Amino acid sequence: MDVSRKQNEFAAFAKKLGNLSSVKSLILETLWMAGDQFPRNWVKSERLLALTKQKYFDRRIRELNDELGCDIETQYQDGHAYRLRSALLKRKNPRHYLTASQKKLLFKNSGYRCQVCNKVFVAGVKGLQADHKIPLIRGGSQEEGNWQALCNSCNVTKRSVCAGCDLDCLQCPLAFPETLGPLVVVRIPKSLADKARSGQVKLNQVEQMLLEAWDEYEARKKKENC
Repeated sequence: MDVSRKQNEFAAFAKKLGNLSSVKSLILETLWMAGDQFPRNWVKSERLLALTKQKYFDRRIRELNDELGCDIETQYQDGHAYRLRSALLKRKNPRHYLTASQKKLLFKNSGYRCQVCNKVFVAGVKGLQADHKIPLIRGGSQEEGNWQALCNSCNVTKRSVCAGCDLDCLQCPLAFPETLGPLVVVRIPKSLADKARSGQVKLNQVEQMLLEAWDEYEARKKKENC
């Protein structure tokens, strides 16, 4: 397809969305120009980061999806990638934020603990944050029951895990740690990880490693509560 024609089509599409910020317009144009057919080709996050020069450009993508109804999908393939699935506009699910009093009550009810790692934090950008259990992009609501307190580290981890995930959110321990149990990070030797990827590792080795990791977790929790 002729480049100028694609640019004209993008201009007409962007006009439907109203007054876009320069960063949102740049992201959307980049995704629009990535191919001639829908869905468009995947665009690596590294490229979008270099173009926008914004560390959290993914937030602008979520706003394009949630607030403006753009049909953008994400997938993990040796790093995060994004593509425009169609030129259709979905039902908008505007992003709302808790008031200061609502957020304070959320943190107070959680004991100022992250619901995933169970560590105590003060509220703030690098501390305790209000998170949607089920992301808006996955159909989550703005209702009070869909909010939880997460530390910045666990929130970033959850966001990364959510990207490209097609599993049931109700079965995600990052979304419902109070019912599905704590999330335990297991560190395994690189040699064993390579064998696991190639199918050479035995199941009992993995089971033993998980048991040892759980024992370490329980011992650490016991020490923290002393």
